[in-house]
This record gives sequence, structure tokens and C-alpha cells, in this order.
Amino acid sequence: MELLDSNLNSQKKINFKKEIFRFLKYWPWILLSIILFYLLANLYLKYTQPQYLSKTTLLFQETKNDKGTLSDLKNLGMGISDDEELQGEAAIIVSKPIITKVVKNLNLDVNFFAKGKIREVELYDLSPYFGKILFSDKSFGGASYYIEPVNNDSFRLTEGPLNGSKNIFHYGEPVALPWGRIIITKNPNGYRPYKNFLVFKNASSAEKQLESNLDVKLPNGLLMDISMVGLVPQKSEDILNELSKQYNLDGINDKNAEAENTARFIDERLELISGDLGKIELDKENFKKINKLTDLDVQAGIAVERLSGNVENIFNESAKLQIINAIYDMAVSGKEQLFPTGLGMPETTEALLKQYNDIVLLKKRTMNQATNANPSIKAFDKELIELKGLIRDNIQQSRAQLQKNIGQTNMEIGEDKGSILKYPTRERIFRNIERQRNLKESLYLYLLQKREENAITLAVTTPKTKLVNPAYTIGIVKPNYIQIRIGSLVLGFILPLLIIFIKNILDTKIRSKEDVEAIVSDIPIISEVPHSDSEVPLIEKSDFSVFAESFRILTSNIKFILRSRSIQKGGVILVTSSVKGEGKTTISTNTAVSLSGGGKTLLIGADIRNPQLRRYMKEKKSGLTDYLVSDQVSINQFIHSSGLSDGLDVIFSGAKAPNPNDLLDMKKFDEMIEELKKEYDYIVLDSAPIMLVSDSLHLVDVADIVVYTIKSEFTENDMISFASSFKNDNAISNMVFVLNNVKPEFSRYGYKYGYGYYSETTEKGILRKIFKRR
Repeated sequence: MELLDSNLNSQKKINFKKEIFRFLKYWPWILLSIILFYLLANLYLKYTQPQYLSKTTLLFQETKNDKGTLSDLKNLGMGISDDEELQGEAAIIVSKPIITKVVKNLNLDVNFFAKGKIREVELYDLSPYFGKILFSDKSFGGASYYIEPVNNDSFRLTEGPLNGSKNIFHYGEPVALPWGRIIITKNPNGYRPYKNFLVFKNASSAEKQLESNLDVKLPNGLLMDISMVGLVPQKSEDILNELSKQYNLDGINDKNAEAENTARFIDERLELISGDLGKIELDKENFKKINKLTDLDVQAGIAVERLSGNVENIFNESAKLQIINAIYDMAVSGKEQLFPTGLGMPETTEALLKQYNDIVLLKKRTMNQATNANPSIKAFDKELIELKGLIRDNIQQSRAQLQKNIGQTNMEIGEDKGSILKYPTRERIFRNIERQRNLKESLYLYLLQKREENAITLAVTTPKTKLVNPAYTIGIVKPNYIQIRIGSLVLGFILPLLIIFIKNILDTKIRSKEDVEAIVSDIPIISEVPHSDSEVPLIEKSDFSVFAESFRILTSNIKFILRSRSIQKGGVILVTSSVKGEGKTTISTNTAVSLSGGGKTLLIGADIRNPQLRRYMKEKKSGLTDYLVSDQVSINQFIHSSGLSDGLDVIFSGAKAPNPNDLLDMKKFDEMIEELKKEYDYIVLDSAPIMLVSDSLHLVDVADIVVYTIKSEFTENDMISFASSFKNDNAISNMVFVLNNVKPEFSRYGYKYGYGYYSETTEKGILRKIFKRR
């Protein structure tokens, strides 16, 4: 039997089309969300002040490793040699001292704003005023005022801390405030003075804010890119230009300071070395004076040469002295003999010796002719005696002179030998003095050269960097208009889908046939009853509405099930549900009405505790409970015409009884059902919810088919599980589901096909169509 086949729905595929339509049914809300988010994004962009990216590029000089006279200029800060040094410069350019100078020079701790209803716009160079903090307390954290012109010469400060009640001040004059002193002047290039919002910042906070906005990058080579994001492009450009300027000035000042220190050091060293040189020269002079030196090497050569000459002189003089001594001995011997001549004797001595020899020879020749008594011979003897005396005297004088010369020469030899022996020591001392003098002199000359080089460095004011690109503004970086608008559309689309998805995930209610089949696959669903706007939905005669067609399908399936169980007459149909409110009375009443068109049908109000049949027909006082508690055997007097269909009778619930479970469990009730089966083709039992009370448990035993009512968007998932457990626990093989109150979007055909072959359509307003669909 197909309708009761437990494996009919064991394998289910995901219906993607159905899932998509579950979201698309909310398309008006999705569209509204997209429009709302887009409008909010445009509103945000309208009132959000754009932020601009400004940038500047610097090029550093590369240090040359030349070995010229100016090679040491690198040590005075004239270039960059490697990437590590460049990274160090990247940290220096955003260092606190340079940032402080930029803040001070541009007065970044004073800001003027045009205050609107939603946002404040900084005026900067278009401000009607210029402001400067002359002095502030250490505890000053910031202050704000409203400034407005009073006349051409004065202005007023309000809504801020003031000294007393005075709030009008003059342009260009210092203004004393509780936290410090300021000065306000007019900006001739700004707007005409009007009321503005004035903010004074603590210098430290302004510096921190500026530092956080700066970004330094090293692209390649010796280039450095400095960028910042700000609300006022001109302000950002001025900051970047001032930052580059202060960095170059700082580099020049560092270079000059180092050069000045170098010059001071060189001057001090020159003065010290000049004194040392003077002292060394004085020591050299005194050494020469003491040792009677002019040129040590020349004088040493002279001493050696003179020593050699004196030694030779001693030898010659000694030889002469020996000759003179020999001649002298001959002169004093008394013998008359010839004296040797030509032996290098003095000329006078030589002349006397020659004269003496001539007389001796003449005497000898005369002696050959005369005797000793000859007067001539006597005259010769006398003359010889006189000449010999003269010779002796002359020789004595010559010998004395030679002895004197020999003594003088020996003394000189002694002096020369002493000088020669002292020469190495004197040379060592003199060389040491000369070495110190040369060292000091070379150092003195080197420092003179460096002083000139340093003077050139001081004269050169070339900055450390070359400004490749002066500060310029690239464009708006925040907010990203395209990104925000696209993001708003995406968010406006995704957010409602996410909400719907979460709503569906958290939704524990049954809405469609697929929801039921996903939980229980062994209980067939024999009909989907659509939602009805009527307070008391009821099938009418010649009714071809969607609602009526669904019950025709229901009754057709019930008849099929009964025939499959070989029940041709008296089929008992039990209609129940889990809890109150699921529409079991609606299902039972309309099912009975639909069945009555094809056979005699009886509707029994078996819900004794909470009877609901009176909603559909006029209730009689007597009913089922009255029959069960009475002694009457026949049920006929408790059967009434329903008034809904000619073939439909009804037995109302009757009076409320304190023990409905006991009444329905009576043998009399079973006998009544057996008797009614013979008279009616179909018997429909409208019973109590089985999850709340146990009244319907006995009715299951007498029923040929149990129609379990489920209400779309009302019945919980747990109730379906309960129904399955109820079926299995009680071994019910003839249980089926009817899904009640199904809206079109949850039906098997949805919007595309609708319900009913003969259904009439009613035109509705478009807004009602959009917002009434659920």
C-alpha cells in the first residue's frame, strides 16, 4: 500500500529551488535592506570628512670613498654610505626633536574649526585667525573656546576657562589664560572673521598625534618616501615640507656643530703642539750651544780628518826633530865637519848650514895652501865658530818650536779623539730631539691642513637630502567611496539573508511537508490543507476553492486507504493532534462534510473535555456523554442532523464529564461504534489531543485510520517526534499525517501553480501582496 509504505520517503534530495524560494519570499525586505544600507552609506559618506594622503620623496647623497684631501668630510656628516645608515636616518627624521620643531613652527597645537550640526571642519590656512601658545603650564592638557569678532581690533573668547569675567581681547596682544599665555592675530588670507571653534592642545599630545600620522618607507637606492594621512591636504603638505626642512637644518646644524667642535679641537691641538715645537727647538739650540755644534755630521767628519792630519803632522814633526837633534849633536861635538842639508830644515837653519859648509870647504881648500897659523885660516875658524853658535841657537829655537808643535798636535789629537768618542751619544740625543721635532712638525702641518678642510666644510651648507618630490596630495584614501557603497549593497543583501538563515535554523516549527518528512519518514502525509482567512473555515456546496480541493484530496486518500484495508462500509476515521490549536476539529468537520458527498457520514464529538463542534454547527444539549452515562441502549435519539450537508449527521460531545477517559473506555462505547458502522458509510471521531490527555488512546483501537493533524507554523518539531513515538509505542499501522494551515509558499506548488483547478483569484494591492506574504 503506497500511502502507508514506510520506505516511501526514506531517501530525500535537497530541493534547492525550494530552499531558494524560502529566501526569495522575503525579497521585499531584502530589497528594503539593500536600499536602507545604501542610503545609510551615502549618509555616512556625506557627513564623514574625507582624509587625504600626502607624500614627499627625499634623495640622500651617497658618500664617495675618494682618497683626496676632502675624504674625511664623511666624518663631518656629508652623506650616507649604506642601507643601515639610511634606516637610521629614517628613524631620525621622525624623531621627537624634529617633530617638536615642526609642531612649534606650524603652531599645530592651535586649531580653528568651522563647527557644524554634525561635524567639525578644520579651516587651517583659511581660518580668519592665527593663534600661538606663548607659554603653558606643565599640567596643561588642552582647552577649547568659541572665538568670535567684536570689532576690527578685538575678539571674544567664550565657553572656556578664563581669568575672571574678562573675555574680550585685542588682536596681536598676549592673552593671559588660567593655563598659560596665547596670542591671536588676523589671517589676511583667510575667511572674514566669524564665530569659530578654537582648540588648544598640549604640545606633547600634538607631537604624538603627528608622529602617529607619519609613515616613512625606503623604496630602493637612497630614496625615502614620507607620507601622512590628514583631513586638510594643505596642512599635510606644509607638515611634510617643514619636516624635510627641519631634518635638513638639523643635519646642517649637526654637521656645523661637529665641524665647530673639530675646529676648536684643532686650534687647541695646534696651540699645544706649537708650544711643544718651541720647547723642542729651544732644547735643540741649547744642546748645540753646550756641545758647540753647528752640524753634527760635518763636525764629526772634520774631527776625524783633523785627527788623521795631526797624526801625520806628529810623524813629520818627530822626523824633523830627530834630524835637528842629530844636527845639533854634530854642532856641539866640536868637530869641524859638514852638516847635512836639504832635510826640510827651516830656511834660516838651512842657510846657516849651507854657509857653514861653504866655509868648511873653503878652509879645506885653503889648508892645502896654508897652515893653521895663516890668518885666513884663523879667520875661517873664527867665522866657523860664530856660525856654529848661530846654528846651535837656531837649531835650539827650531827644536823648541817643533817640540811645541808636537805638544799642540798631541793635544789636538786628544781633543779629536774625545770628540769622536762622544759622537754616538751626541748623535743619539740629537736624533731623538730631531725626531720629536719632526713628529710635532708633521702633526702641526696635518692639523693646519685639517683646519682648512674644516673651514671649507663650515662654508658649505649643502643639505643632507635633495627634495625629489615636494609634498603633494595623491587623493582621498578614507573613506573609500566605492568600497563603502559596494560594501553597503553587499551587507544590505547578506544581512537579511543571514537573519533569515539564523531564523530558519532557530525555527523549531513545522512549515512544510518537507519539514515533516525530514523528521519522520514512515508516516505518510495524505494532504496539505491550505491556510484560510475565514475565522470558521468550512466547505460549502459547489465549493471549488483551494481549501475545498485540499479536502477532496484528503477524502480521496482516506477512501483509498480504507479500500486497501477491505473496508467498504463503516470506516472509522479518528482525527487527533498533539496539542490544542492544531485544527483537528476543522479537519474532522470538513473531512466529514467532504465524505458526506459520497456516502452517509457521522461526525462524533469525542473531545469531551474541550468540545469545539459548536463552532461549525448549532450544538444540541444531549450528546455522547449523556448516552454513555444513561441506561438507554439506542443511540439514535442522540444523533442530530448537522445542517451542513444532507448526508452528514453528528453526535455532539454532550455534557462535560469528570471522567472522560473512563467513559470512552466503556464497552458501551465500543458497542455503539459497532452499531453505527452498520448504519453509516464513514464515522469521523473528533478526539482530544493525545499529548495532553489520554482520552484518545482507547479510540485508536476502534479506528480504521488515524488522521494526525499538524498545523503549519504552529506544530513544533518535537511534536512530530512525539507522534512517531506514539505510533511505534502503540503499534499503530494505520496512522497518517494531515498538514493543516499551509501557506502557499510552504506548499508543494508554491506561488507558481496555486491551488485548485477552478479557484478564483482576487486582485490585491501590490503593497498587500508584498507584506502579507509569509
